[in-house]
Amino acid sequence: MKAFHIQPQFEGIASTIEQENAAGEFDIHGVSEIMVPMRDGVHLHIQVYLPNHGESWPCILVRNPYPNNQAILEASYTHFVKHGYVLVIQSCRGTGLSEGDWSPFVNEREDGIDTLDWLVKQSFQNGNIALFGQSYCSFTTWIIADSFPKEVKTVFLDLFGVDRYGQMYMNGMFRHDIYTSWAFANSGIETSSDPGKLYQEALHVIPHEQADEKLFGRKMPFYQSYISETDRNSAYWQQGLWSDLLRMPTKIDIPVFMVEGWFDHHLEGAFKGYELLPEPVKKKSRFVVGPWDHVGNSPGERAYPDSNLLGSFRIKAALEWFDMHLKGQEYTFPPVSYYRIGSSRWEKRDTTVNEAKPWRLYFVNDMEKKLTETPSVSSPVQYVYDPNSPIPTHGGSALLAWIMPSFNGAPHGSLSQPKYPERQDIIQFDSPVLEKGKSITGGIKVSLEVSSDVEDTAFSVKICEVFPDGRSFNIVDGITSLSYRNNSDTPMSYTPNQPVQVIIEMWPTAWEIQPGSYIRAEVSSSNFPAYHVHANAKGPWASMNEYCVATQTIYTGSDRRSYIDFPE
Repeated sequence: MKAFHIQPQFEGIASTIEQENAAGEFDIHGVSEIMVPMRDGVHLHIQVYLPNHGESWPCILVRNPYPNNQAILEASYTHFVKHGYVLVIQSCRGTGLSEGDWSPFVNEREDGIDTLDWLVKQSFQNGNIALFGQSYCSFTTWIIADSFPKEVKTVFLDLFGVDRYGQMYMNGMFRHDIYTSWAFANSGIETSSDPGKLYQEALHVIPHEQADEKLFGRKMPFYQSYISETDRNSAYWQQGLWSDLLRMPTKIDIPVFMVEGWFDHHLEGAFKGYELLPEPVKKKSRFVVGPWDHVGNSPGERAYPDSNLLGSFRIKAALEWFDMHLKGQEYTFPPVSYYRIGSSRWEKRDTTVNEAKPWRLYFVNDMEKKLTETPSVSSPVQYVYDPNSPIPTHGGSALLAWIMPSFNGAPHGSLSQPKYPERQDIIQFDSPVLEKGKSITGGIKVSLEVSSDVEDTAFSVKICEVFPDGRSFNIVDGITSLSYRNNSDTPMSYTPNQPVQVIIEMWPTAWEIQPGSYIRAEVSSSNFPAYHVHANAKGPWASMNEYCVATQTIYTGSDRRSYIDFPE
């Protein structure tokens, strides 16, 4: 056993956590380093942090794939040790000091099960174990949720969703900013080039299926699957790892604490995971959604007072939860907690489901482009979409490249929206000023009746709140292709110039439109690099090697199916 010391550059993190929580009864006795064998003979590196008195303790397990995060995890998570927990941090296969080859996601089920089999035999744990971690560390927990030994009493799942397909594709549109950036940052391929620079180059390679080989010198099999498996009902999504992940919430039988952020790219998948929990488990579980991004910060250009409900690195909330389930201490909690943006308050809820009748606004074009509660006869709106000049992403939740500074990712969160007076391919529809304000709780649903003069194209919508001073802030956004319209699992045919209805179901939010503000819907055909640039041609998007221009039509008025449903 060796002495434990927090690295000086992270002492501030430890100090903040100490200030937010009651003092613990223990000191950290030291840290043991162990190489634990897996079923195939590969040894994974584990660090065990022990309290300074006692022989066995409740145990918290973290499985981490990011060696660069190890010092931060030590600075924050070792606070558990001071409260009488033994902390076990394992480096995933092929990372840190662990043996084996790094292949994202594919080994975590077997390795996780083997690790727990080893852990329950150790004398330092007293038969009460919890799994804890953020992002990929939560994936390592979800993927073994049907195989927990009886010693695992609860899990704390932070910022990870269970629907990989739904996170990767929205109505046939690939989320470049999330998954191209992640793939290039975690390729496992040695390169002398900055991966961030390669990511920016990759965004513009057509056909995109050649990007990895062109920039890395060889293909990344997992990324090739991401960009080619566009059908939800394909074997890639319906069999194996991602299918197993989507089913895991239905199989878990212990209490779960789930955390999500309104500005995190796992948002929708986390909501789906919570809703899939068995009702008896859901009644014992907790789901908290705040104004956070994927590292737990509140991004963008708005203020979020009193948002730190869970404490830095979730330590305060996790301690309360673990003390209840691993030590038998009392703790009361609401099943669901939302932070409402705009009113800056936490709301306690019994469920995520909102059964109130939605508030509907209709798209109207009669001299002005408007959103009205009463539809009226109006004219179609046309614009030209040129894929060579896509609209740049500015704000939103489905973004990740920002997390790596050299990647120069699109800005995320709720941001004051730029004005594009020179562009004719962004159509704005505005509601009247709202005298009493309006609460939105859940997923906004946009229906558009549209046509195009090509066999396939895209339509994008951004919903904004416009303040009395003229600033417009994004609330949610969404997109659809015509081939995968209305959340189709397989491509649908489209006849050029034929009107069809497309429905875009936005990710959920809890938002308060302020009195004196009004709602704006921006309709266009691109949002890049949040989503790939649609080539205006039918077929696999990553195989397209040229773009063409399309003329788009939005049909509005009382005899059309163009409206927005706001859940109240």
